[in-house]
Amino acid sequence: MTISIGTLIGLLAIWPMAVILALWLFDEFRLRKRPFVPSKKEMVVCEICLHKFFCDKDSIINKCPQCGSLNKR
Repeated sequence: MTISIGTLIGLLAIWPMAVILALWLFDEFRLRKRPFVPSKKEMVVCEICLHKFFCDKDSIINKCPQCGSLNKR
């Protein structure tokens, strides 16, 4: 059984692309099955240093982790 050089190059080019496509499709379907869970945190920007950080939605006053100042929501 002989394989022409053109067929061999074609197979070597298609095989990695088929593997990447299969991995991409597997990842897409895996992500779609995962349910969306809303976050209990909110992004806040510090009024002093403009650092962005997450804090609980229930807290009224938050402490900036970078400069230590207290921020109202």
